Amino acid sequence: VQRVALMTLHAVKGLEFPVVFVCGCEDGLIPFYHETMEKTDPDEEKRLFYVAMTRAKQRLYLSWAQKRRLYGKLVSRERSSFIDAIEESLTISQTGRHNIPRPKHTQKSLFDIGRPL
Repeated sequence: VQRVALMTLHAVKGLEFPVVFVCGCEDGLIPFYHETMEKTDPDEEKRLFYVAMTRAKQRLYLSWAQKRRLYGKLVSRERSSFIDAIEESLTISQTGRHNIPRPKHTQKSLFDIGRPL
């Protein structure tokens, strides 16, 4: 049975998966900080990040966004400094937008129900 499990970095300890995606690898998310909160321990944040990385048995994907909507605002983001610490020979980088073909059909909106086609 194939399935997807969504977990926090804190919840993955002791588990292993064939493929792991770590999303949001951006400064401010990994390591986490927000100007209204007390700063987190960077060593603990790095340990959690590496624990998440070592959960992958076969493939590991790390992703980040250059721009992200946070708290209602579009903000520019920098790649997490934790990624820069990974030995380059262990990585394969893929950048840019990928043109994924869109389906030909369109899904009806809730507001279109009952309207004539």
